[in-house]
Parts: sequence; C-alpha cells; structure tokens
Amino acid sequence: MIPLEDIRKNYEKYDDTTILKIISEAKGLRKEVVSLLNDEIIKRNLGTELIKFVAEETNFYEGIERTNLINEIKNSVCTHCNNENELYGYTFNTIISYLIWYNHEQKLQIICSTCAKSFRLKSMLTTLALGWWSRPGLFGTPATLISDLIEIFRKEKYSQQVIDYFIHENTGKIRRMEKGKGTLTTLIKKFNKKKVEAED
Repeated sequence: MIPLEDIRKNYEKYDDTTILKIISEAKGLRKEVVSLLNDEIIKRNLGTELIKFVAEETNFYEGIERTNLINEIKNSVCTHCNNENELYGYTFNTIISYLIWYNHEQKLQIICSTCAKSFRLKSMLTTLALGWWSRPGLFGTPATLISDLIEIFRKEKYSQQVIDYFIHENTGKIRRMEKGKGTLTTLIKKFNKKKVEAED
C-alpha cells in the first residue's frame, strides 16, 4: 500500500489531464486517498461538481440501503422481453474456435429466468458445435460447458455475484439516478449490452 504522503506528492506533480483520469476511476480509491484528491481538485479550481462526482462514485451501498437496491434491481422490468418477471444475474460464455486459436466471449446479463434459458441454450449449443476446433478450444470448451452447468444449479449464488458487480461498477450512476438523472432500467439495459473480458 502506497503511503498517503507519496500519493499526495504524486498528485501535485500530475497535470490536470492525469488528475481528471484519476477522478474518472475514483471508485477504486481508499477514503483517505479521496480526501487528497478532493484537496487537489480545490487547489486546481477544477470545480465543485468533480468533488460531488467523486463522492457519488465512492459512496458504496451497504446494509439496508444495499438490500433495498438489490430488491429494486430484481423487481425491475426485464430489458430483453419487457415483462415484469423477477430478474437474476447470469454469466453466458460462448467459445468459437478458429483452427489455431479461439474466441471466448463472456456476457453478464440481468434478465428474467425465461430469457436466460434462451440465452443459455444458444451459448451452450454454439460452444458445443464450434468450440472444439482449435487446440485451446479443445481444453476450454469442456471447462466452459461444465462451468455453465454448475451455474444453472447454483443460480442464486452466481446471480448475487453478477448483481454485486453491477452495483460496484455503477455506484456513481445509481447515486445520480436517485437525483432524477436516468433510471435503473436504463442502467441495466446498458450493462446487458456490454461484453466483458473472459478469464482463461
């Protein structure tokens, strides 16, 4: 862990562009580091809006507030079918081989269980048909299929992991949403469209 005094000195050396980049990634900062960053924002006259932004990004949901947010997420409209079924978090893996290499696509989705069955069937059948035809795919395909089967039978545990990730990645946006800037359904829809880097 880098000492606070070293971080403060580094911040003083950085140009405004670097400080703005740090602000954009503020959710990963320790509370005491946030204080140093706010001091730097004030000293550079970068604007109080940035201090508010940092506060929103680092004001994580805990306790009853987090429980209420999770319930709100689960009771949102499914962005795939627009039905009001209970939502869960899912991970869908698809492997497609290209003779000497393969592509492992991973998508995180917060959708209803009916839509999830369709997504799961498509991803598993694609992997089963096209995943084997490279050396890495030969090993990656069975591991992926087994992982997907385990997720089916441990839905609640894996769902919680995806929802936790969604909350962490969107903390600031959800805080701003609470002030009337956007809706939870819109955030979930954007989240569902993103691809994530698969860890092989």
